[in-house]
Amino acid sequence: MAINGKQERTIAALDIGSSKVACLIAHIGLDNQVKVLGVGNRACNGGVAGGCVVDMEATEKAIRAAVDQAEKMAGQTVSDVVIAFSGSNPKSQVIEVGVEVEGHAVSDADLNRALAKASAEIDTSAGEILHAFPAAYAVDGNFGVKSPVGMYGKHLTVALLVITAEPGPLQNLQACVRRAHLNVLDIVHGPFAAGLSTLVEDEMKMGAACIDMGAGTTGISIFAQGSLVHAETIPLGGAQITEEIARSLLTPFDQAERLKTFNGAAIVDPADERHEIEVQQVGEAGRDSFSRQPRSSLTSVMQKELELLFSTVAKRLDASGFSGVAGKRVVLTGGVAGCEGVRDLANKVLGRRVRIGKPQLIGGLPQAAQAPGFASLVGLLLYSARSEITDMKPTTSDGAEDKIKQGTFGRMTRWLRDNF
Repeated sequence: MAINGKQERTIAALDIGSSKVACLIAHIGLDNQVKVLGVGNRACNGGVAGGCVVDMEATEKAIRAAVDQAEKMAGQTVSDVVIAFSGSNPKSQVIEVGVEVEGHAVSDADLNRALAKASAEIDTSAGEILHAFPAAYAVDGNFGVKSPVGMYGKHLTVALLVITAEPGPLQNLQACVRRAHLNVLDIVHGPFAAGLSTLVEDEMKMGAACIDMGAGTTGISIFAQGSLVHAETIPLGGAQITEEIARSLLTPFDQAERLKTFNGAAIVDPADERHEIEVQQVGEAGRDSFSRQPRSSLTSVMQKELELLFSTVAKRLDASGFSGVAGKRVVLTGGVAGCEGVRDLANKVLGRRVRIGKPQLIGGLPQAAQAPGFASLVGLLLYSARSEITDMKPTTSDGAEDKIKQGTFGRMTRWLRDNF
């Protein structure tokens, strides 16, 4: 059940990724203002791969350590957490329904009737429901209505964006959290949370895509008219770049990660041929354990892998049908977004204007958590605090006999795609 819009409370947000488990404990006031009280960050040590749990014991230990660190800083314990989920290749679909309003002003009851009808038509066989958001409204065919209540017309139309995920990986993640003696209050799609924390209001209105580049996955979330209209996850990320560096330079994986972080870049510079770096050789010892190589041997691998990643993102944007909605703006976030030159490379491959997105500065957020790698984590807190977010996660699997099939789009969906 979504928890946004509730009373004053203390809440913990948990982002369980392939490289790290991070936790933020925050106080949410009656005015929905967020103040961070504690932060924790621990390496996951192989517990998660591609956004899915592969070692429950290692993941549980990382969760315990991150939450314990945040609790010590906050000076209090927590039992309830909101978690991000980006694995298992989540799917998104749009369901469009309409109801008659008989010419009077649209009331809350009319809107609730339309939303209930749309919710009943969700195809639960597609997987576990992560989110069900009203993406757009129309009155008598006039699309772009922000809030239909109070408007006069005969027909109200609602487009509902539904995000689903395979239940197995989702249940494994929740099991690890419960094993750490924590209750899961809510689960939020990671790319959506990243977009909430990095896109400014005007970007959400005019249309923009947020690309959340993590270690194991890259999430795509597209916003328009202030709402999420599409979301998905690509099983590519910084870990694949690290692995390719290790294989190409014949260096241990941990050393490949260090080289990527401290010596790497997304674009090869002509000076890289003359600039040498010291590379530890895998399996070697003594005098032969290190070799000196041109920096270009590292940056050329990184550029090739990042070009592949951005090319895949571009194809997914086109295949989504919402490429026009995303407009000319792309916001890069996640740990990989901190790589030198990554913005210029993304500009070139995606053919769009790109900026690096850092999480919103909320009260008490430490300097270390203001980096792109914490975008999803901060987004979890913002999601929990924002009362205006309507999330209609169904409570039953019962549906109408005339369910709209996945992949069927009506006039409103075409409007969302074509009018930006």
